[in-house]
Amino acid sequence: MEKFVVSARKYRPSVFSHVLGQAHITTTLKNAIRTNHLAHAFLFCGPRGVGKTTCARILAKAINCQQLTADIEPCNACDSCKSFNQRTSFNIYELDAASNNSVEDVRSLVDQVRYPPQNGAYKIYIIDEVHMLSQAAFNAFLKTLEEPPSYAIFILATTEKHKVLPTILSRCQIFDFQRIKPEDIVQQLKNVSEQEHIPYDEEALHLISLKADGALRDALSMFDVIVSFGAGKLTYEATLENLHILDYSCYFKLTEAILQNDIKACLLIYDEIIQSGFDGLYFLEGLVAHFRSLLVAQDPQTLPLLEVAPSIQERYGMQAQQASPGFLLDALQLANQCALQYKESLNKRFHVELALIELASKMSTGHPKDSVLPNPGVTTVSNNPTIPIVSASKPTNASDRPSAAVNKTEATVVKDNKEADKVIEQVQEELPKTAVSVASKYDRKEEEITQQIKEERPNPAAGLAPNIVKKGVLQSTIKIPQLSHIKANIDQPKVVETVNTTTVMEASVEFTKEIVLVHWQAYTQQLKLAERMPAYNLLNQPIELENNTITIKFTNTVEERILADIKEELVNYLRNNLKHPAIDVKAVFTPTQSGPQRPYTAQERFRYLANKNPHLQTLKEQLQLEVVD
Repeated sequence: MEKFVVSARKYRPSVFSHVLGQAHITTTLKNAIRTNHLAHAFLFCGPRGVGKTTCARILAKAINCQQLTADIEPCNACDSCKSFNQRTSFNIYELDAASNNSVEDVRSLVDQVRYPPQNGAYKIYIIDEVHMLSQAAFNAFLKTLEEPPSYAIFILATTEKHKVLPTILSRCQIFDFQRIKPEDIVQQLKNVSEQEHIPYDEEALHLISLKADGALRDALSMFDVIVSFGAGKLTYEATLENLHILDYSCYFKLTEAILQNDIKACLLIYDEIIQSGFDGLYFLEGLVAHFRSLLVAQDPQTLPLLEVAPSIQERYGMQAQQASPGFLLDALQLANQCALQYKESLNKRFHVELALIELASKMSTGHPKDSVLPNPGVTTVSNNPTIPIVSASKPTNASDRPSAAVNKTEATVVKDNKEADKVIEQVQEELPKTAVSVASKYDRKEEEITQQIKEERPNPAAGLAPNIVKKGVLQSTIKIPQLSHIKANIDQPKVVETVNTTTVMEASVEFTKEIVLVHWQAYTQQLKLAERMPAYNLLNQPIELENNTITIKFTNTVEERILADIKEELVNYLRNNLKHPAIDVKAVFTPTQSGPQRPYTAQERFRYLANKNPHLQTLKEQLQLEVVD
């Protein structure tokens, strides 16, 4: 039976052209050999597993090679190359600074440097992990490193250049190795799989390359482990299980639940992740990376930035179209802030769950820039003296509405909202003809009613000179008075003044459910056009009308929150368009008829079990136990 050799050693490059991802270094070294401009000391630094020691060995072999190829590569056929490959060369020495870090070890090295090579042109010393040398050993090595014999060359390698003395750095030519790109690692793993006749899943190779973090040696080691686990096959499932990686599908499923405002599903998915043994911080880091990938995938030009398999890129592209850039930016900021505060949190699980609930809530309430509001600066038509002038860009709070006496003196400002009119026309076409006919009669009746507006005492809006326009509608510019002016007007005596204009009714005009339904659906269409789908889905359901009150049902707290956010805007819209000041919207909680809820928290599970077996409660009290999540 042939002895097994790990892939990292079996497929270790023996020439410069086989080194991956370090073309800037191999080209420099080959040119130095070609022109015979070799330095007396080299320092190779960079992350682990990127080829520092490999390049040092190839350089040492090429310097003493007796038959260099035309591409300045070692021939691996001459006596010098063969002796090096068999580890019997007397001209190339490899030292491990971690185990030879004392002053005595360095002094022994300095003594060996004095003797010239037996055969070949140079005597080469490769010192790996040179940062492990002690302070005294570095000082003892300085003189020899600065002025070595002409036949001596030192090649130092380290993963932590900042730990090497500046006096050592100044005496070496420094080469910085970079991390190997994931696509290069994937290609190398494919070559190894084909040479070893190992069937593989390309998604599995991409997972290994990402887990290796630019280290080819780590990738080959993981490759060997997973192939052994899969009995000679490299599958995606085996890779996930062995590398303990959270699958892409978990994040896709969680994001889908967030976009659908399904808080329950979000919490259950996170519970499955925790039960699988994944740390909350690891989950948050993956969630941040997932939102970043979705943001990148929204533009086809940036889609290649995703270092994933083509099939995963397609999934990112499809899900990216379901979320707005504003939501993804908010989600990125919230998830990143949650990750930063994770270690300081006392209840880490609740900390993450709260972030997931906030993410789903942001999607339910919509992004601020997507809110459905009329155009700024446009006020709505009001033919009822009890309806105040309301700016469409800032709905008036209930506490800010003036009394009926003051409202009689306010001028009603009008500007047609063309988009709203178009939506209303579309809704009217879809409704039964009876509803449209009732609405037209209602409008004709309203145009025939006039009255006089009497000003019983001055108020800030009384000074606005109304400009009468056609069809009895007033138009003026709204100005916000100063506080001192308001106080001065309060102290003045009452002034009664009559303004003859085309006015509106004091009494509420009778209206029907069909008329309300016209404007209700017009508002829901505006929500749909603004992509506020949670609010649109909530309002797009049957309503009840009783005594000027519209009743709508909700089934959970999330829907209650959505309705609370849009209620003020909705009520102002209906009052202004129906020209009725007393109309209101009422929310009624209607629980869904479903089976028993699944116990989720530890407290709920204990109560569930205690109901089945009361002795559990007795045991808890006698032993003074507590239920901890």
